Amino acid sequence: MGDSLSLPRHTFNNLPAEKRDKIVGAAMREFSRQGYQKASINTIVKAAGISKGSLYQYFDNKEALFFFIFDSFTELVKKTVKQVNKQEKEFFGQVRYVLQAGIEFIDQYPEYFQIYLKVLFEQDIPHREKLLAQVRLFSREYFGPLCARAQKQQAIRQDIPLEVVIFILDATLDRFLQSYARSYLDCGLDLTRKKREELFAVVDMILQVLQEGLKERVKIDN
Repeated sequence: MGDSLSLPRHTFNNLPAEKRDKIVGAAMREFSRQGYQKASINTIVKAAGISKGSLYQYFDNKEALFFFIFDSFTELVKKTVKQVNKQEKEFFGQVRYVLQAGIEFIDQYPEYFQIYLKVLFEQDIPHREKLLAQVRLFSREYFGPLCARAQKQQAIRQDIPLEVVIFILDATLDRFLQSYARSYLDCGLDLTRKKREELFAVVDMILQVLQEGLKERVKIDN
């Protein structure tokens, strides 16, 4: 959230790492299954093996705990995506790696991604607009320089405004990963049932469509 509301108290930071992880894991599971409004603090403290009073020594309230979990999700996404830059320099190769990294992220941290989907689809989450704006801001911060560099290098079309290119990429990646995480959103692609090589083949088809639409056109002199 970028403010004190998402920060745990010093008492939480002073806990042993194993206990902190247990509290975070319990909260993550409950929020991913129930969403924010239906999530039960009683269920969280029981799973974490602590008292409700102890939890409120670590976080001001339920909102603060939820925002901390969501911030943990966004920081983990940033860390995952930043690894892409070290692996691939070509523009569409980087986009491919981001998509593949997203798939791996969902497989490794399914509950974190389910929390993101709860925020995306549930209207009654506190400060929902700010949470989603935080995700979109990171997308602009990541894809902005990448797309600007690609346009400068004439790897992609220069007649498309940079903001439009970023929107297209963000929308495509986000929608694809939503479909992978929740099968009823995939419009018949059946992504969750596909083997890895079949899944990545779909990724390549999507990238081909993007590439043919965004790639710089070759000018033919008469």
